[in-house]
Amino acid sequence: MTRAHSPSLNPFGFEYQIMRERQRLARQWATACTILVVFGTALSPFVLGDQRNVMVILVAALAAPIIVLLQLPMGKDLVWSSIAMIYLLVAELVNGGTRNVSSLGYTGMFVLSYVAFCGTLYTAAVTRQRLLRLLRQIIFAYAIVSVLQMICSHVGLPVPNHILSKGSWSYNSLAVEPSHAARILAFTLLSYLILQRRGGPVPSLAVTWRQNRLVIMAFSVSVLLTGSSLAIAILPLTIVMSLRLRWIVTGFGLLALSWPFLQTVELESIHRLVAFMTALPSLDIMAMVQADHSGALRVMPLILFLQTARIGDLSVWFGGGYDAITYYVQGHLIGVAKDVAVAGFIPGYVMISGLVGTALFCHAYLFRFLNRDTLPLILLWCAVLSNSAWNSQVFWYSLVLLRAVHHFSQPPASSLRTFSGRLLP
Repeated sequence: MTRAHSPSLNPFGFEYQIMRERQRLARQWATACTILVVFGTALSPFVLGDQRNVMVILVAALAAPIIVLLQLPMGKDLVWSSIAMIYLLVAELVNGGTRNVSSLGYTGMFVLSYVAFCGTLYTAAVTRQRLLRLLRQIIFAYAIVSVLQMICSHVGLPVPNHILSKGSWSYNSLAVEPSHAARILAFTLLSYLILQRRGGPVPSLAVTWRQNRLVIMAFSVSVLLTGSSLAIAILPLTIVMSLRLRWIVTGFGLLALSWPFLQTVELESIHRLVAFMTALPSLDIMAMVQADHSGALRVMPLILFLQTARIGDLSVWFGGGYDAITYYVQGHLIGVAKDVAVAGFIPGYVMISGLVGTALFCHAYLFRFLNRDTLPLILLWCAVLSNSAWNSQVFWYSLVLLRAVHHFSQPPASSLRTFSGRLLP
Protein backbone atom coordinates (compact mmCIF):
# COMPACT_ATOMS: atom_id res chain seq x y z
CA MET A 1 0.00 0.00 0.00
CA THR A 2 1.43 3.40 -0.94
CA ARG A 3 1.73 6.31 1.46
CA ALA A 4 -0.98 8.22 -0.43
CA HIS A 5 -3.46 5.47 0.37
CA SER A 6 -2.42 4.98 4.01
CA PRO A 7 -5.57 4.93 6.20
CA SER A 8 -3.94 7.26 8.76
CA LEU A 9 -3.44 9.98 6.13
CA ASN A 10 -6.56 9.52 4.06
CA PRO A 11 -8.86 12.49 4.83
CA PHE A 12 -11.83 10.24 4.19
CA GLY A 13 -10.56 7.38 6.37
CA PHE A 14 -11.96 6.44 9.76
CA GLU A 15 -8.60 6.74 11.54
CA TYR A 16 -8.08 10.21 10.16
CA GLN A 17 -11.47 11.33 11.47
CA ILE A 18 -10.69 9.82 14.87
CA MET A 19 -7.39 11.74 14.98
CA ARG A 20 -9.08 15.03 14.05
CA GLU A 21 -11.80 14.48 16.65
CA ARG A 22 -9.24 13.78 19.36
CA GLN A 23 -7.40 16.96 18.46
CA ARG A 24 -10.64 18.92 18.68
CA LEU A 25 -11.47 17.38 22.08
CA ALA A 26 -7.98 18.26 23.31
CA ARG A 27 -8.49 21.90 22.30
CA GLN A 28 -11.93 21.94 23.92
CA TRP A 29 -10.55 20.57 27.19
CA ALA A 30 -7.74 23.15 27.03
CA THR A 31 -10.40 25.85 26.68
CA ALA A 32 -12.39 24.62 29.69
CA CYS A 33 -9.22 24.20 31.75
CA THR A 34 -7.97 27.68 30.83
CA ILE A 35 -11.25 29.37 31.78
CA LEU A 36 -11.35 27.61 35.16
CA VAL A 37 -7.71 28.22 36.03
CA VAL A 38 -7.59 31.85 34.85
CA PHE A 39 -10.89 32.75 36.54
CA GLY A 40 -9.89 30.90 39.71
CA THR A 41 -6.42 32.40 40.15
CA ALA A 42 -4.53 35.68 39.90
CA LEU A 43 -0.81 36.16 39.26
CA SER A 44 0.70 39.45 40.41
CA PRO A 45 2.44 40.37 37.10
CA PHE A 46 -0.96 40.37 35.36
CA VAL A 47 -2.99 42.28 37.98
CA LEU A 48 -3.36 46.01 37.36
CA GLY A 49 -3.51 48.75 39.98
CA ASP A 50 -7.33 48.74 39.92
CA GLN A 51 -7.27 44.96 40.62
CA ARG A 52 -8.31 43.99 37.09
CA ASN A 53 -6.73 40.74 35.95
CA VAL A 54 -5.23 41.08 32.45
CA MET A 55 -5.35 37.31 31.94
CA VAL A 56 -9.08 37.24 32.69
CA ILE A 57 -9.69 40.10 30.27
CA LEU A 58 -7.67 38.34 27.55
CA VAL A 59 -9.49 35.02 27.96
CA ALA A 60 -12.87 36.77 28.08
CA ALA A 61 -12.06 38.76 24.94
CA LEU A 62 -11.17 35.56 23.08
CA ALA A 63 -14.32 33.70 24.18
CA ALA A 64 -16.41 34.59 21.13
CA PRO A 65 -13.86 33.50 18.49
CA ILE A 66 -13.15 30.33 20.49
CA ILE A 67 -16.84 29.41 20.44
CA VAL A 68 -16.84 29.74 16.66
CA LEU A 69 -13.49 28.09 15.93
CA LEU A 70 -14.12 25.08 18.17
CA GLN A 71 -17.75 24.79 17.09
CA LEU A 72 -18.92 24.68 20.70
CA PRO A 73 -22.61 23.85 21.18
CA MET A 74 -24.43 26.46 23.26
CA GLY A 75 -28.16 25.67 23.45
CA LYS A 76 -30.14 27.09 26.35
CA ASP A 77 -27.06 28.59 27.98
CA LEU A 78 -26.76 31.07 25.13
CA VAL A 79 -30.51 31.69 25.04
CA TRP A 80 -30.89 32.53 28.72
CA SER A 81 -27.62 34.45 28.85
CA SER A 82 -28.76 36.54 25.90
CA ILE A 83 -32.12 37.26 27.53
CA ALA A 84 -30.45 38.42 30.77
CA MET A 85 -27.84 40.48 28.90
CA ILE A 86 -30.37 42.14 26.58
CA TYR A 87 -32.53 43.14 29.54
CA LEU A 88 -29.51 44.69 31.29
CA LEU A 89 -28.61 46.55 28.09
CA VAL A 90 -32.14 47.90 27.61
CA ALA A 91 -32.39 48.98 31.27
CA GLU A 92 -29.19 50.99 30.92
CA LEU A 93 -30.06 52.51 27.53
CA VAL A 94 -33.49 53.61 28.76
CA ASN A 95 -32.15 55.21 31.94
CA GLY A 96 -28.58 56.28 31.24
CA GLY A 97 -27.82 56.13 27.55
CA THR A 98 -24.37 54.88 26.59
CA ARG A 99 -22.31 56.33 29.45
CA ASN A 100 -21.58 52.93 30.94
CA VAL A 101 -20.95 50.98 27.76
CA SER A 102 -17.57 49.80 29.07
CA SER A 103 -19.19 48.13 32.11
CA LEU A 104 -21.79 46.51 29.85
CA GLY A 105 -19.04 45.27 27.53
CA TYR A 106 -17.13 43.83 30.49
CA THR A 107 -20.24 41.95 31.60
CA GLY A 108 -20.75 40.71 28.04
CA MET A 109 -17.23 39.26 27.91
CA PHE A 110 -17.81 37.37 31.15
CA VAL A 111 -21.09 36.04 29.76
CA LEU A 112 -19.37 34.80 26.60
CA SER A 113 -16.67 33.09 28.69
CA TYR A 114 -19.41 31.36 30.65
CA VAL A 115 -21.16 30.25 27.45
CA ALA A 116 -17.85 28.97 26.03
CA PHE A 117 -17.23 26.85 29.12
CA CYS A 118 -20.78 25.50 29.01
CA GLY A 119 -20.21 24.52 25.40
CA THR A 120 -17.20 22.40 26.33
CA LEU A 121 -19.37 20.40 28.73
CA TYR A 122 -21.33 18.95 25.81
CA THR A 123 -18.32 17.83 23.79
CA ALA A 124 -17.11 14.94 25.98
CA ALA A 125 -13.86 16.88 26.42
CA VAL A 126 -14.69 17.73 30.04
CA THR A 127 -15.12 14.52 32.00
CA ARG A 128 -15.96 14.20 35.68
CA GLN A 129 -12.55 12.66 36.41
CA ARG A 130 -10.66 15.40 34.58
CA LEU A 131 -12.61 18.08 36.40
CA LEU A 132 -12.03 16.45 39.78
CA ARG A 133 -8.30 16.25 39.11
CA LEU A 134 -8.16 19.92 38.08
CA LEU A 135 -10.10 21.13 41.15
CA ARG A 136 -7.85 19.07 43.39
CA GLN A 137 -4.76 20.64 41.78
CA ILE A 138 -6.18 24.15 42.27
CA ILE A 139 -6.73 23.54 45.99
CA PHE A 140 -3.21 22.15 46.46
CA ALA A 141 -1.72 25.04 44.48
CA TYR A 142 -3.44 27.53 46.79
CA ALA A 143 -2.10 25.68 49.84
CA ILE A 144 1.48 25.61 48.52
CA VAL A 145 1.49 29.33 47.68
CA SER A 146 -0.11 30.25 51.02
CA VAL A 147 2.55 28.37 52.97
CA LEU A 148 5.33 29.87 50.85
CA GLN A 149 3.94 33.37 51.44
CA MET A 150 3.86 32.75 55.20
CA ILE A 151 7.41 31.40 55.31
CA CYS A 152 8.83 34.19 53.14
CA SER A 153 7.11 36.95 55.12
CA HIS A 154 8.46 35.62 58.43
CA VAL A 155 12.06 35.11 57.27
CA GLY A 156 12.29 38.40 55.41
CA LEU A 157 12.27 37.10 51.84
CA PRO A 158 10.20 38.62 49.01
CA VAL A 159 6.65 37.26 49.27
CA PRO A 160 5.64 35.42 46.07
CA ASN A 161 2.47 36.58 44.30
CA HIS A 162 1.92 39.37 46.79
CA ILE A 163 -1.00 41.49 45.56
CA LEU A 164 -3.42 42.70 48.24
CA SER A 165 -2.41 41.19 51.56
CA LYS A 166 -2.01 42.40 55.12
CA GLY A 167 1.07 40.27 55.67
CA SER A 168 1.81 38.50 58.96
CA TRP A 169 -1.05 35.95 59.05
CA SER A 170 -3.14 37.25 56.16
CA TYR A 171 -2.17 36.11 52.65
CA ASN A 172 -3.86 36.33 49.28
CA SER A 173 -2.30 33.08 47.96
CA LEU A 174 -3.36 32.74 44.29
CA ALA A 175 -6.18 35.29 44.51
CA VAL A 176 -6.17 39.07 44.31
CA GLU A 177 -6.94 39.44 48.01
CA PRO A 178 -7.46 37.15 51.03
CA SER A 179 -11.27 37.31 51.00
CA HIS A 180 -11.30 36.35 47.29
CA ALA A 181 -9.10 33.35 48.10
CA ALA A 182 -11.57 32.19 50.76
CA ARG A 183 -14.49 32.39 48.34
CA ILE A 184 -12.67 30.62 45.50
CA LEU A 185 -11.46 27.84 47.78
CA ALA A 186 -14.92 27.35 49.27
CA PHE A 187 -16.56 26.85 45.87
CA THR A 188 -13.71 24.70 44.62
CA LEU A 189 -13.81 22.32 47.59
CA LEU A 190 -17.62 22.07 47.75
CA SER A 191 -17.80 21.39 44.00
CA TYR A 192 -15.07 18.76 44.38
CA LEU A 193 -16.86 16.97 47.22
CA ILE A 194 -20.21 16.98 45.40
CA LEU A 195 -18.69 15.71 42.14
CA GLN A 196 -17.08 12.85 44.03
CA ARG A 197 -20.51 11.47 44.95
CA ARG A 198 -21.14 10.55 41.31
CA GLY A 199 -24.87 10.93 41.87
CA GLY A 200 -24.83 8.57 44.85
CA PRO A 201 -25.92 9.17 48.45
CA VAL A 202 -24.36 11.93 50.52
CA PRO A 203 -21.50 10.40 52.56
CA SER A 204 -21.11 10.82 56.29
CA LEU A 205 -18.57 13.17 57.85
CA ALA A 206 -16.25 10.25 58.66
CA VAL A 207 -16.36 8.94 55.09
CA THR A 208 -15.86 12.43 53.65
CA TRP A 209 -12.79 12.93 55.85
CA ARG A 210 -11.34 9.49 55.13
CA GLN A 211 -11.66 9.89 51.36
CA ASN A 212 -10.59 13.53 51.11
CA ARG A 213 -8.46 14.35 54.15
CA LEU A 214 -5.49 15.67 52.14
CA VAL A 215 -7.70 17.96 50.07
CA ILE A 216 -9.60 19.16 53.15
CA MET A 217 -6.33 19.81 55.00
CA ALA A 218 -4.95 21.79 52.05
CA PHE A 219 -8.19 23.77 51.88
CA SER A 220 -8.14 24.46 55.64
CA VAL A 221 -4.53 25.64 55.63
CA SER A 222 -5.16 28.04 52.75
CA VAL A 223 -8.38 29.43 54.22
CA LEU A 224 -6.93 29.93 57.70
CA LEU A 225 -3.89 31.71 56.27
CA THR A 226 -6.12 34.30 54.60
CA GLY A 227 -6.67 35.68 58.09
CA SER A 228 -10.06 37.15 57.17
CA SER A 229 -13.16 36.95 59.34
CA LEU A 230 -15.09 35.77 56.29
CA ALA A 231 -12.74 32.81 56.00
CA ILE A 232 -13.39 31.78 59.60
CA ALA A 233 -17.09 31.50 58.76
CA ILE A 234 -16.51 29.89 55.36
CA LEU A 235 -14.29 27.05 56.59
CA PRO A 236 -16.86 25.11 58.68
CA LEU A 237 -19.75 26.23 56.46
CA THR A 238 -18.20 24.66 53.36
CA ILE A 239 -17.57 21.32 55.06
CA VAL A 240 -21.04 21.20 56.62
CA MET A 241 -22.77 22.09 53.33
CA SER A 242 -21.27 18.98 51.73
CA LEU A 243 -22.91 16.67 54.28
CA ARG A 244 -26.40 15.32 54.92
CA LEU A 245 -29.18 17.65 56.09
CA ARG A 246 -28.99 16.40 59.66
CA TRP A 247 -25.32 17.38 59.80
CA ILE A 248 -26.20 20.87 58.58
CA VAL A 249 -28.84 21.22 61.31
CA THR A 250 -26.40 19.81 63.89
CA GLY A 251 -23.70 22.22 62.76
CA PHE A 252 -25.88 25.29 63.21
CA GLY A 253 -27.02 23.94 66.57
CA LEU A 254 -23.42 23.57 67.73
CA LEU A 255 -22.67 27.08 66.51
CA ALA A 256 -25.54 28.47 68.58
CA LEU A 257 -24.34 26.60 71.67
CA SER A 258 -20.72 27.71 71.20
CA TRP A 259 -21.55 31.37 70.52
CA PRO A 260 -20.88 32.56 74.11
CA PHE A 261 -17.51 30.78 74.01
CA LEU A 262 -16.55 32.34 70.67
CA GLN A 263 -17.08 35.79 72.15
CA THR A 264 -14.21 35.12 74.59
CA VAL A 265 -11.69 33.96 71.97
CA GLU A 266 -8.82 36.43 71.56
CA LEU A 267 -8.04 35.57 67.93
CA GLU A 268 -8.60 38.80 65.99
CA SER A 269 -10.39 37.28 62.98
CA ILE A 270 -12.84 35.37 65.21
CA HIS A 271 -13.37 38.44 67.39
CA ARG A 272 -14.23 40.58 64.35
CA LEU A 273 -16.58 37.91 62.97
CA VAL A 274 -18.47 37.53 66.26
CA ALA A 275 -18.70 41.29 66.74
CA PHE A 276 -19.97 41.80 63.21
CA MET A 277 -22.54 38.98 63.39
CA THR A 278 -23.77 40.37 66.73
CA ALA A 279 -24.26 43.85 65.21
CA LEU A 280 -25.80 42.63 61.94
CA PRO A 281 -29.41 41.98 63.13
CA SER A 282 -29.71 45.59 64.33
CA LEU A 283 -28.96 46.93 60.80
CA ASP A 284 -27.00 49.67 62.60
CA ILE A 285 -24.37 50.66 60.04
CA MET A 286 -22.13 52.44 62.54
CA ALA A 287 -22.11 49.46 64.91
CA MET A 288 -21.18 47.14 62.03
CA VAL A 289 -18.39 49.49 60.91
CA GLN A 290 -16.95 49.51 64.42
CA ALA A 291 -17.08 45.70 64.53
CA ASP A 292 -15.61 45.00 61.07
CA HIS A 293 -15.34 47.73 58.46
CA SER A 294 -14.60 45.29 55.63
CA GLY A 295 -17.70 43.25 56.42
CA ALA A 296 -19.81 46.38 56.86
CA LEU A 297 -18.91 47.61 53.38
CA ARG A 298 -20.48 44.46 51.92
CA VAL A 299 -23.87 45.01 53.56
CA MET A 300 -24.03 48.82 53.67
CA PRO A 301 -25.37 49.20 50.10
CA LEU A 302 -28.20 46.74 50.80
CA ILE A 303 -29.21 48.53 54.00
CA LEU A 304 -29.15 51.90 52.22
CA PHE A 305 -31.23 50.49 49.38
CA LEU A 306 -33.84 49.00 51.74
CA GLN A 307 -34.05 52.28 53.63
CA THR A 308 -34.49 54.41 50.49
CA ALA A 309 -36.28 52.29 47.87
CA ARG A 310 -40.05 52.49 47.52
CA ILE A 311 -42.05 49.52 46.30
CA GLY A 312 -44.20 51.77 44.11
CA ASP A 313 -41.17 53.10 42.22
CA LEU A 314 -41.02 51.54 38.74
CA SER A 315 -37.22 51.61 38.80
CA VAL A 316 -37.27 49.19 41.73
CA TRP A 317 -39.15 46.72 39.53
CA PHE A 318 -37.63 47.36 36.11
CA GLY A 319 -34.30 49.02 36.87
CA GLY A 320 -32.82 52.50 37.01
CA GLY A 321 -29.58 51.93 35.10
CA TYR A 322 -26.07 52.32 36.51
CA ASP A 323 -26.83 55.84 37.73
CA ALA A 324 -29.19 54.30 40.30
CA ILE A 325 -26.17 53.03 42.26
CA THR A 326 -24.93 56.61 42.56
CA TYR A 327 -28.37 57.76 43.69
CA TYR A 328 -28.67 55.18 46.45
CA VAL A 329 -25.16 54.92 47.90
CA GLN A 330 -22.87 57.79 46.85
CA GLY A 331 -21.85 59.86 49.86
CA HIS A 332 -23.44 57.42 52.31
CA LEU A 333 -20.75 54.72 52.54
CA ILE A 334 -18.92 55.17 55.81
CA GLY A 335 -15.15 54.97 55.62
CA VAL A 336 -14.81 55.56 51.86
CA ALA A 337 -14.46 58.65 49.70
CA LYS A 338 -17.63 60.69 49.22
CA ASP A 339 -17.51 60.33 45.43
CA VAL A 340 -17.38 56.51 45.55
CA ALA A 341 -20.52 54.61 44.55
CA VAL A 342 -20.16 50.82 44.69
CA ALA A 343 -22.51 47.95 45.38
CA GLY A 344 -22.28 44.19 44.92
CA PHE A 345 -24.69 42.03 42.93
CA ILE A 346 -27.25 42.38 45.71
CA PRO A 347 -28.37 45.15 45.68
CA GLY A 348 -26.31 46.69 42.85
CA TYR A 349 -27.81 44.56 40.08
CA VAL A 350 -31.29 45.20 41.50
CA MET A 351 -30.65 48.94 41.34
CA ILE A 352 -29.56 48.71 37.70
CA SER A 353 -32.02 46.19 36.24
CA GLY A 354 -34.72 46.02 38.90
CA LEU A 355 -36.30 43.00 40.52
CA VAL A 356 -37.45 41.70 37.13
CA GLY A 357 -33.98 41.85 35.57
CA THR A 358 -32.39 40.32 38.66
CA ALA A 359 -34.92 37.48 38.60
CA LEU A 360 -33.99 36.82 34.95
CA PHE A 361 -30.29 36.75 35.83
CA CYS A 362 -30.82 34.40 38.78
CA HIS A 363 -32.93 32.07 36.66
CA ALA A 364 -30.34 32.07 33.85
CA TYR A 365 -27.36 31.28 36.09
CA LEU A 366 -28.73 29.82 39.33
CA PHE A 367 -32.26 28.56 39.77
CA ARG A 368 -32.69 26.64 36.52
CA PHE A 369 -29.84 24.44 37.75
CA LEU A 370 -31.39 23.73 41.14
CA ASN A 371 -31.37 20.07 42.17
CA ARG A 372 -30.18 17.94 45.09
CA ASP A 373 -26.52 18.19 44.10
CA THR A 374 -26.43 21.90 43.31
CA LEU A 375 -28.53 23.11 46.27
CA PRO A 376 -25.49 23.33 48.62
CA LEU A 377 -23.58 25.40 46.05
CA ILE A 378 -26.51 27.76 45.50
CA LEU A 379 -26.94 28.23 49.26
CA LEU A 380 -23.21 28.89 49.63
CA TRP A 381 -23.37 31.35 46.73
CA CYS A 382 -26.21 33.24 48.41
CA ALA A 383 -24.25 33.37 51.66
CA VAL A 384 -20.81 34.48 50.44
CA LEU A 385 -21.06 35.78 46.85
CA SER A 386 -24.46 37.38 46.36
CA ASN A 387 -23.03 40.72 47.55
CA SER A 388 -19.88 40.50 45.41
CA ALA A 389 -19.28 42.56 42.28
CA TRP A 390 -20.74 40.76 39.26
CA ASN A 391 -18.01 42.03 36.94
CA SER A 392 -15.39 40.02 38.80
CA GLN A 393 -13.60 36.77 38.10
CA VAL A 394 -14.59 35.27 41.47
CA PHE A 395 -18.29 35.81 40.77
CA TRP A 396 -18.17 34.08 37.38
CA TYR A 397 -15.84 31.34 38.62
CA SER A 398 -18.56 30.30 41.06
CA LEU A 399 -21.22 30.29 38.34
CA VAL A 400 -19.03 28.22 36.02
CA LEU A 401 -18.46 25.62 38.76
CA LEU A 402 -22.18 25.51 39.54
CA ARG A 403 -22.90 24.85 35.86
CA ALA A 404 -20.33 22.05 35.75
CA VAL A 405 -21.71 20.35 38.86
CA HIS A 406 -25.22 20.51 37.44
CA HIS A 407 -24.04 19.03 34.16
CA PHE A 408 -22.52 16.00 35.86
CA SER A 409 -25.54 15.56 38.12
CA GLN A 410 -27.67 14.79 35.07
CA PRO A 411 -28.02 11.38 33.34
CA PRO A 412 -25.34 10.85 30.65
CA ALA A 413 -26.30 12.58 27.42
CA SER A 414 -26.97 10.37 24.45
CA SER A 415 -25.72 12.95 22.00
CA LEU A 416 -21.98 12.67 22.60
CA ARG A 417 -19.85 12.61 19.49
CA THR A 418 -19.26 9.06 18.33
CA PHE A 419 -17.98 7.19 15.30
CA SER A 420 -19.44 3.78 14.44
CA GLY A 421 -21.21 3.65 17.79
CA ARG A 422 -17.96 3.98 19.79
CA LEU A 423 -17.60 6.77 22.32
CA LEU A 424 -14.48 8.82 21.77
CA PRO A 425 -12.06 9.25 24.70
